[in-house]
Amino acid sequence: MSARTKSTIRLLRVALAYDEGHPDPAAQRGPMRKPIKVRGEGNFPKLIRTGVALLLLLTAACGRQEAPVPPPPPPPAVVVSPVPAATVPLYREYVARTEARETVEIRSRVDGYLEKVLFTEGSQIKTGHLLFVIDQRPFKAALQEARGSLAQAQASLNKARQDVARLQPLVAESAAPQVDLDNAESAVEFSLASIEKAKAAVAAAELNLKFSEIQAPITGIIGKQEVTVGNLVSRDRTLLATISSWDPMRTVFSISEVDYLRLGQQPRDDNPFIPRKDAAPFELIMADGSLYPHRGSLSFLDRTLDLTTGTLNVYVSFPNPDRMLRPGLFGRVRVVVEAKPDTLLVPQRSVQVVQGVSSVLVVDKEDAVAQRVVTLGERFRDFFIVTEGLKPGERVVVEGVQKAIPGRKVRPTEQPIRLETLGG
Repeated sequence: MSARTKSTIRLLRVALAYDEGHPDPAAQRGPMRKPIKVRGEGNFPKLIRTGVALLLLLTAACGRQEAPVPPPPPPPAVVVSPVPAATVPLYREYVARTEARETVEIRSRVDGYLEKVLFTEGSQIKTGHLLFVIDQRPFKAALQEARGSLAQAQASLNKARQDVARLQPLVAESAAPQVDLDNAESAVEFSLASIEKAKAAVAAAELNLKFSEIQAPITGIIGKQEVTVGNLVSRDRTLLATISSWDPMRTVFSISEVDYLRLGQQPRDDNPFIPRKDAAPFELIMADGSLYPHRGSLSFLDRTLDLTTGTLNVYVSFPNPDRMLRPGLFGRVRVVVEAKPDTLLVPQRSVQVVQGVSSVLVVDKEDAVAQRVVTLGERFRDFFIVTEGLKPGERVVVEGVQKAIPGRKVRPTEQPIRLETLGG
């Protein structure tokens, strides 16, 4: 308690004590004199005492020293970025799967028992590589029989020609009947036909013998061996193995009818859906999110629209020198479909969405914060495209959004967006 306050309390006590020691003079008058009655006369001394007490308390309060008022806190620090206007490439991503451009199922052209398997499963093979050998003994025997039949036909031809040569002068001298000559000439023609038939049999036997050795028809990667040695192989029915080409590898994805009409028919030089020489605008994003190192080029658009799904298949070829791509992989094909000039961009982290309404915090020239409702377009990398609500150069809060309060000032630090990083 301060000294001034103590002094004030002592004065108050003295006043109260004095008031108690000096009663009302009207009470000390003699009985012979009639006192003057005043309304509220009994409360008057009490009012005096109360007024004196209030006066002393106010005097003490006014004499106090007031504590100093602390200064207001400084404005919070935030990071702002001016809204850039740039030419932005718009991407489309489509779910795609890989498929080999060539896939061949290896089947036998002859019946027989499998005798040899001459490849390693999953290995790379080239055209003409010997894969399977079927027991060749029946085919060699059939070839030998066909060649014997051909030799018989040739011998019959030689005999028929000799008969014709012998009978011709005899018939001319009427020493032999004409019918013998006719029969000999017919035998020549029959032998010639028999030779052609025998030659065909020989060719068929040679083909069957050749078909007993099954070779790779294409260069690629061979899969699992479906039949082991010793099993009976049926002609054109038993699947022995499958070979798929691997370079290039083709991807297929579907676009909607609307995308085809809006994108596929634009006569632009950079239209990715129009095949052009040395154009490789397609990127392949693998299932793990990694980007395939080689770009792809358009092979062709399918000839017809799928009536079930209402989509059109698009085929894109990707180089596959390292055999990284295999048939049946799933991923996403990304392609730039349009380049929009003078596009406004804001970082995604600066956008606030409340009940479906998107807004950003803008800092003006006086460093005051204002909330601005914006209309957003498509996404581009870590940015949103703004179609309404902002102007180029306006400063948007990108860090410290929670500290920036609309209507109050902040201490902004500018962090410009590098326009050279916005390209495709």
